[in-house]
Amino acid sequence: MRAVREAPANPASLHRPGRHAQAVLEQARDRVAAVLRCNAREVLFCGSATEANNLAVLGAARALERLNGPKPRLISSLAEHPAVLSPLRLLQQEGFPLVCLGLDPCARLSAEELTEALDCGPALLALQWANNETGAVQPLPESLPGAVHFHCDGAQGFGKLPWDPRLAQASTLVLSGHKFRAPKGIAVLQVRDDALLDPVLAGGGQQRGIRPGTESPELAAAFACAMELAARDQDSFSLQTREACRAMMGEVRGFFAAKDLPAGARLQENHPPAGEPTLPNTLNLSFAGIDGRGLLPACDAEGLALSSGSACSSGSSQPSPVLRACGLDLKLARATVRVSFGWGQGRAEGEDAGGRLCQVLRRVYKCGKR
Repeated sequence: MRAVREAPANPASLHRPGRHAQAVLEQARDRVAAVLRCNAREVLFCGSATEANNLAVLGAARALERLNGPKPRLISSLAEHPAVLSPLRLLQQEGFPLVCLGLDPCARLSAEELTEALDCGPALLALQWANNETGAVQPLPESLPGAVHFHCDGAQGFGKLPWDPRLAQASTLVLSGHKFRAPKGIAVLQVRDDALLDPVLAGGGQQRGIRPGTESPELAAAFACAMELAARDQDSFSLQTREACRAMMGEVRGFFAAKDLPAGARLQENHPPAGEPTLPNTLNLSFAGIDGRGLLPACDAEGLALSSGSACSSGSSQPSPVLRACGLDLKLARATVRVSFGWGQGRAEGEDAGGRLCQVLRRVYKCGKR
């Protein structure tokens, strides 16, 4: 709010209010760079992670083609967010060869397959830090051949996972502000100094010409503040939300252990099992033996704000393409909920959510017996 009051001018203007707005903007850039352990010049502010991912993926692929001649291979997986997969599909339509690596049942790709795929000349690797639907943490590469541009969508990981030193290898990295309590409408694209991106947008030349357009000092300041707090509180967030997940799973597993369930009723856990790398706050549960089309409305009526996949695709009536790529059949993928706990939610909230979900399941299974 202070930045809104004190820096309302255009930061590109040369008058005194403009210079003050520019100072607020650059101070925010410095604070973000300090958390990311990078040069402030590498930090570009964008309007969303979708915009940032498009600038990175499209810009990197076209720069690799311009510099190396033939179109480089695109290496990714179907676990990626639509903000990454959609520009990859667009490039595929332009003639870029796209290789989608296989996934295990938790939406995690194989480190061995990734290493093999990277050892074949110039390529753009688009790999998320963690999956937004199952919580699986992806096997970030230990080292990269020189001709590979590594783009990482880190939106789901920051503030939830300890910083991974392997992220320093990323030529481009995206973080989304609303994932750690910054306002919606602000994201960061980190572009390493030695990374080359062809411009996707044409405009005034702000932010190295990669993301032209007037920046918002107040949103940048809010992003920097929220980022510092998220980095500071990551351990406590992880501890609290992990307890919430354990408590909820205790309730749900207890429900499915009862002897009076109808034939075919079964719980399938699609998130990584205990002990494997995963987001601390995320669960993904499928319920066999029910018609999943009424599951989310019933949860909503019970006061549970759950989803069946990426929130950006929540308007779709189709089941999660990530779960389908993991091998789930159509019916089970429809009968799936994704649970994501937030700041300040712990054991009590997990027990309450688990109890409410069990009430929903009891009604839905009962209706299915009629």
